[in-house]
Amino acid sequence: MLTDEEKDHAARFLEAVGGDPAEFATSTGQQVPGPLNKIIRTVLYAIAEGRPVAVSAMPDQLTTTNAASLLGVSRPTLMKWVREGRIDAVKVGSHHRLSSGDVLSLREQLKAEQRSAVFELLAMEESIPAE
Repeated sequence: MLTDEEKDHAARFLEAVGGDPAEFATSTGQQVPGPLNKIIRTVLYAIAEGRPVAVSAMPDQLTTTNAASLLGVSRPTLMKWVREGRIDAVKVGSHHRLSSGDVLSLREQLKAEQRSAVFELLAMEESIPAE
């Protein structure tokens, strides 16, 4: 849980750098690589907004239960996608395991599909004549 002081520090830092720090550097002046900059920025914005933040390492392979949770779908839906070939899985004994990279890629794909569907609905709404 974040303290108000931590939220204030993050908000003041973002305000001091104009809301979007382009790059971070170490105290010795070494630049933080671009992908890590994005992670740091995302964490800072979340902290400043008071949203929960959790950073942890992810295993190379996920159980179907964990993968389904990350994807925001039920385990039966995930298993249907495995059978349909939408995502690959390997069998370990009688259980399926999914690559965390594949799961995260599918999650991004699902988000893109959701955004596209929202924009399609907005376009349809705009095309309907007002009464």
